[in-house]
Amino acid sequence: MADYQPIEIRGFFRSHTHLPIWEVIEQAGIWKQLGIKASFDYCDSSSIAEAALFDGSVDFVSGNHISPYGLVAKGRPIVSLASPSNSVNDKLISRAPIKHASELRGKRLADTTVTDKGGGYNHIRGNHMLYVLKAGLKLEDVKWVEIADIMSESFRVEQVAAVREGKADATMVTGGTEKFEKEGFHVLELGRLPMVNGPTLTSTLTNLKRKERLAERLVKALVLGIHYARAHRAETERILDGLRQRVPEANATYNSVAKLLPKPYPDYQAIANAYELCCMKDPKAKELSPLALWDLHYLRELDDSGFIDRLYADR
Repeated sequence: MADYQPIEIRGFFRSHTHLPIWEVIEQAGIWKQLGIKASFDYCDSSSIAEAALFDGSVDFVSGNHISPYGLVAKGRPIVSLASPSNSVNDKLISRAPIKHASELRGKRLADTTVTDKGGGYNHIRGNHMLYVLKAGLKLEDVKWVEIADIMSESFRVEQVAAVREGKADATMVTGGTEKFEKEGFHVLELGRLPMVNGPTLTSTLTNLKRKERLAERLVKALVLGIHYARAHRAETERILDGLRQRVPEANATYNSVAKLLPKPYPDYQAIANAYELCCMKDPKAKELSPLALWDLHYLRELDDSGFIDRLYADR
């Protein structure tokens, strides 16, 4: 490893499901290898997380996938460096059988609000809106039953209750459906939706200049963490077992880290869909290419050096 000046950094994670890879990076000693002492806090609002980035109280955010496109168009120095997860595979849960999402026309769909209490975008709601649109419907063809203002464990509980009690005809779910199946509900796989999600590296140009080689180190930490998880399954399982005990909502399965891309470039369709969601809420975003948000040269330089290929050649 190159010699690095010791630095301390603070990050926000936007979902507890991002924690597994950061836990692996910490417990595997990767931050230490890179001269970093890192601390993390949960932030439940994209707008609050962005304010913290701009005032420098955090160095980077794990997440914030939608609103940054509008901020770049407004001249704000926000930047994304890597995207290790580029699709979602949601399911439609319903009381009565539904064979295709187009059958949601006129039905009540339980979901979050479009924006959270801090004014930030609820990404999960946006994904569900895209599933509706891609089924050939208009958003107004569905009756949105807003049962929470944020994605949380309590929202998942409310989803079950809303369908069971007849407040909604259906709801959409990311992840496991066991609780719904136990209720006797029907499950429809909605298929892959390209979408930037998960532990995306988001920062600002200003923050990246404040601390020595910060962007380079963040990208390398992510790459090394993903490799460690793939190359050391038993130890990774042990690390994640400890995380599950401390933070059950992290949903810390081995697959949650092993599925991350060894070379965490964003997918162009995933960017396009995230950008589409931003434009729905913030038309200003339409004035600038979505690619303006992304600075991939740190990842490209690491990749071009052969560093990532050598990691996996040793497996």
